[in-house]
Amino acid sequence: MLVSEIDMITPSSLSECLMQLSKEGRIHRLIAGGTDAAVRMKEGKWRPEIWINIKNLNELRYIQESEDCIYIGPLTTHKDIIYSPLLQRKADVLVDAAREVGATQMQNMGTIGGNIGTASPAGDTLPALYVLGARLELTSLSTKRIIPIEEFILGPGRTVLKENEMITKILIKSQKPNEIGIFQKLGPRKAQSISIVNVAISLTLDQDLKCREGKIAFGSVAPTIIRARKCESMLSLGTINDELIRNIAKIAWKEVMPISDGRATATYRRDMASALLERGLYRLIRRWDNQ
Repeated sequence: MLVSEIDMITPSSLSECLMQLSKEGRIHRLIAGGTDAAVRMKEGKWRPEIWINIKNLNELRYIQESEDCIYIGPLTTHKDIIYSPLLQRKADVLVDAAREVGATQMQNMGTIGGNIGTASPAGDTLPALYVLGARLELTSLSTKRIIPIEEFILGPGRTVLKENEMITKILIKSQKPNEIGIFQKLGPRKAQSISIVNVAISLTLDQDLKCREGKIAFGSVAPTIIRARKCESMLSLGTINDELIRNIAKIAWKEVMPISDGRATATYRRDMASALLERGLYRLIRRWDNQ
C-alpha cells in the first residue's frame, strides 16, 4: 500500500475520535506529531487503511495538578514538558528525559502519548514515567479504565490497548519536597539518537543522605523498560556514599537483560548501564548538596 492510498480523518473532538475508533472493518491508527509514524512508514510498517489525525484535539493537551497527582494530556509535547514550571518542580526526572528526546523539531512535534503508545524499549520518557509511578487512562466510546504503565507495555511495539481505545490521560505522582530525580542517556549522537542505554533515577533523601526510597528504571536493556528492584533495595542500606554507589552499579550489570544488535553488544550495554547508574547517582548527590 502506498502512503498516498491511506485515508486521513481529522476529528474535531474527542467524542468524534472515539466514534471513529469504534467503527469496525477498516484498520486504523492514531497520528499526532507523526515523528514515529514517518520512520515506521519508511520501514514499510504502520500502513493502516485510515489515519486518524488527533493533532488538533487541544482538550488532550494539558498539564494540571490535583492534590498529590499531576495529570498530563497525551497530546502534550516534549517541549510543553520541558518548559512546564509545575513539572520542573515536581517531576524533574520527566523534564530531564524530555530534553533528551531528539532534536528541537522533534521535541516541538512529538507527544508524550505517542512516546508511550509506540512502546519502544528505547523510549526516553518511559523510564521517567516508570519511576514516577505513572498510570494511564484508556478510553473507548463506552468504557474507561486506568492501569499502571508497567502493565500497559507488553513488549517492543506491543501494548494492552484495544482497537477501540486511546490514551486520554497520564497520571503521575508529584515528587515530595525531599525527592529528586535524574535521567541519563547514552546514544551514538548527541540529542538526535535512539538510546543505546538510558536510565531514570528517583531518590527520596534525608538530610544526612540516607535514602528513604529509591526507584530506578532502565531502557534499551530488555524487551520493555525494567525496574531495577535489586538496585533499589540496596539504596536504603545506609548513607549513599562512594562504596554503596559502586556496589549498586555492580548489581546493575547483572540485573539488566540486554541483547546485541546493530547499535551495541549486550556486554557493552551492561557496562554502560552500570556506568550510567553510577554517574547518575553521583550527579544526584551533588545536586542535592547544592540545593
